[in-house]
Amino acid sequence: MEGARARFVLITSALMISVILGPINTVAEDTTSCCESTNFDLFLLGDPDNGGLTPFDSELEKEESVEVTSSIFGEVEVGTWSIEWGEPGQYDAGQWTFSIPYEVVQASGLAANATVVIKIGGDTYESSSDLPAVMLEGTGELQVPIEVQQGEFSKNDNIQVTFSVRNLVFSNPTSDSGINFFWGSEENDASISMSFPLVGVEIREASVRGNLVFFPVRLTSGFGDRFWTASSGSLLVQNVEISERPIVNYNDDWVDVTFVWDPGSSGGGSVRTDFQITPQQSLTIDADKMHEITLGQNTGDNSWYPEEEPPRTGGSSLEVIIDCDYDGNSIKRDTAIRFDGAMSQWMRWGLDNIGNKSLGSNSWWRNLNTYSDTVASTEKQNGRVDNSEQQALENHLRGSKSDLKSFLTNGLMVSPNSVFGTDPVDFGPLEVTIDFGASRAFNSDSISIRISSSYYVDDNSRQTLIEDFVRPGGYDFWERVDLSFKVSTGMLSGFGGVSSDNEEVDYTHRRWIVTEILTLDESDIQSDSDYRVEFVASNSLLFSPLISAVISVFALVVAIGIGMALTRNRTRVPSMIMVGVLGVLSLAIYWYGLPMPIVLGVVASSVLLVFPAAIISPKKDSAEANEMGRGRVKCPSCGKRNRVNSDIRPLRIECKGCNSTLRIE
Repeated sequence: MEGARARFVLITSALMISVILGPINTVAEDTTSCCESTNFDLFLLGDPDNGGLTPFDSELEKEESVEVTSSIFGEVEVGTWSIEWGEPGQYDAGQWTFSIPYEVVQASGLAANATVVIKIGGDTYESSSDLPAVMLEGTGELQVPIEVQQGEFSKNDNIQVTFSVRNLVFSNPTSDSGINFFWGSEENDASISMSFPLVGVEIREASVRGNLVFFPVRLTSGFGDRFWTASSGSLLVQNVEISERPIVNYNDDWVDVTFVWDPGSSGGGSVRTDFQITPQQSLTIDADKMHEITLGQNTGDNSWYPEEEPPRTGGSSLEVIIDCDYDGNSIKRDTAIRFDGAMSQWMRWGLDNIGNKSLGSNSWWRNLNTYSDTVASTEKQNGRVDNSEQQALENHLRGSKSDLKSFLTNGLMVSPNSVFGTDPVDFGPLEVTIDFGASRAFNSDSISIRISSSYYVDDNSRQTLIEDFVRPGGYDFWERVDLSFKVSTGMLSGFGGVSSDNEEVDYTHRRWIVTEILTLDESDIQSDSDYRVEFVASNSLLFSPLISAVISVFALVVAIGIGMALTRNRTRVPSMIMVGVLGVLSLAIYWYGLPMPIVLGVVASSVLLVFPAAIISPKKDSAEANEMGRGRVKCPSCGKRNRVNSDIRPLRIECKGCNSTLRIE
């Protein structure tokens, strides 16, 4: 009896364990690959005659519109938009909805029939002709339902949407009555809501290299890397988000996004990963997977690690930050070049492959093969940049200014003469440091290269401060380029004259008595921007911020003194107003950094113009002059000062304070 009871308890416990644990394994396995069919929006973009469609709301940038007026009769095609779908598949029957914002103008409302035609490959679907006319007033969103039947589509088939209206009847119309339809922006995001295969998400098996773990996620969509770069995505490991940017490899059909995890003291064992990606605000796609991790060994699929030098194209951002000091003879320049994305992957991979004999003949990294012996064999191709590899590149760039030029020119597609304002060969002692940020692993996280040096400038020569530094063809590598530039002087050195040959690039020039500062901040510089900022190098103390300020103040004081002296018997208001106005003008153009000859010219004019201003000032009348020229006498009794209004002597006057009589001899 006891044995039967024990067997019953054992069987019951086993069933409970299988029920509890079974669903966990099933969920993790099922959600590893997902998203056969998804409800999402395809947004309308571009010109109405040949517009596009996109599932990414990050691409909603430029608003477009079409106006349909009351003078147009019959059916009017508002626009046609299409997209080439890069993956084959099938879709279910259902109702799709076309939505577009509108605005009725110069009328209280209108009635109209709307038609939407959708073509998917060889299949065509049209909104029902039996739908009643819609009533539109003011502003709003027009929605048209379309019934779609189950179907299939092939790779590179087109999805086309055509929208038209007819039978427009306006209420209280005028000659300018009409209706505007909008699309293409975040505020007016016209779209077609549909259920369609969008993307397949697969969290692949983890790869371990030493103490680093790599989690590859494959996105199959036909959008290539665009599905990752145009969306926002993240990976959580044990419920902690990986902050470093992932490795991105792609082709026309899929994109592999590989996240790098440093377990630190947490060790290996069972590790849960949760991936999510958001191509549009209304859609977030999730997947998760359990991994068994054993640290200290090289295990797993290494397809995420390129066997050949990775391409530098693929959505990198470049930021150049320059801080300069000019002392009248030389410029001390501190330049930080920051970049991420594919260019960061290229640099990390190149440093991890120092001495790799399979490098292509045109690879820039062959220049570092002489440093191969300084890198231990265990540090080569280990999926991270080690200290010895970083030191090799820093020594290479410091050792020869020609090597620095080569790296910037052929590696980063940046013109060194433009970003430094001079040929790096003219540099004095050079300091180069590289910062890989929070992670040294092979990924696309930001890298910062800081280059510090100084160089002499020729007196009375035009010195370039900054100009368009991306080489021709460089914008194929750089998706976004930002610039932050600043140059400051001491109190006894200044800029002879600053000029820019492009009004689209604005700089700010200010003088502060003890220094002169020029700044230039530009974000998202376009490929067609051609700019150049330069100044005249002059050692003249006259152009320094301190000396010019002292001269200006001294000249204004002299002008006031001359004006006071010349108007002893004249009205002083005109001359003082003139000096005051020119003084304020001098201060303004001094502070706004206008050329110093203009500042000194305005100051000098205040001295010169005080003479004619004083001459044309009206004379004071005799009574006023006499009154102002006469003195006062103090009463010895009460201390009251009494005005003397007569030149007669002796003179008796009555004290205004105590009424006593005062005698003046």
